[in-house]
Amino acid sequence: MRLLFLLFLSACRYTFLPLDPGPPEPPPRPFLVARLLPEGERARLELRVVRLPRPGYLHLKWFGERALLEERALFLEGPGSYGAAFPLGEGYRRLVGLWEGEVVFQLDLGRPTFPEGTEETPEGALPEDPSGVPGRGVGLLGYRAQPTEGLPGVGQGAPPPG
Repeated sequence: MRLLFLLFLSACRYTFLPLDPGPPEPPPRPFLVARLLPEGERARLELRVVRLPRPGYLHLKWFGERALLEERALFLEGPGSYGAAFPLGEGYRRLVGLWEGEVVFQLDLGRPTFPEGTEETPEGALPEDPSGVPGRGVGLLGYRAQPTEGLPGVGQGAPPPG
């Protein structure tokens, strides 16, 4: 009888150990907050490290238009504030930060130029289809937008009541 009582009593308690597993481990990647500010002839990087899995190098790549202008390595010891400065010229500039070979941020200054022979389309508009068919455009991932004229229920508003 006692054995049955103990078996019944043990079924009412937690049967896993530990009873409180504790907080989960943070992910093994850094958590960085970065800003790129133009200051006269230079661009200044303001970097705040919130979480860092281990000390290491943050590789910084500074691009002008399509060309790599400068590469640097910034050693991060732990949480805190860090900074760097880069020469700022005319045109589009981009700073890419890599931690252990993976991109953790990309910051841009200026406006990119388009290759020769292409025209800028208004924001949100699709470029025209090379076939010249009006109403068609090339969308993201190369999908073609189809004209909607004549399709039932498209662009006609709500049907009249009754």
